[in-house]
Amino acid sequence: MRKIIVSLAVISILAGFSAQSYAAGTAVVDLDKIRENYSGAQELTADLKVKEAELQNFVANAQTQIDKAKTALEKKNLQDKLGAQFNVKREAYAKDQMEKWSKIEAEVVGAVKDVSESKKFDIVLSKQVVINGGCDITEDVLAKLNSATVKPSAIKK
Repeated sequence: MRKIIVSLAVISILAGFSAQSYAAGTAVVDLDKIRENYSGAQELTADLKVKEAELQNFVANAQTQIDKAKTALEKKNLQDKLGAQFNVKREAYAKDQMEKWSKIEAEVVGAVKDVSESKKFDIVLSKQVVINGGCDITEDVLAKLNSATVKPSAIKK
């Protein structure tokens, strides 16, 4: 009986140390905060709004041209022509945005890896899925990302 109690005590102590070391090696990062505060993501979001406005202007101008068409055949031809032009613009825009967001994502993942390795964390989780615990490294990741970003105004001609 004494051996069982001693064994249970040793197992409890080891489990406690194991849980502590695991918890100490866990970090969290707030991806929403990074998206809102990373200058590279902010610039891309601003670019997104500009491109969307350009597409909306194209659609408005196309509708005006179609409305001014004198015959049904002219209207149909304009719809086909302008519809094809819109699709080309929309697809090019979508491809460009996908490439740029992929680059931003790679930069964020790289910064998270760099910060977690420098701080000796074993695992990094999204803060949005962690209820309690973990060391928040969001500010460190943001600092790394924003310090690496070259501002267009800082580039000398």
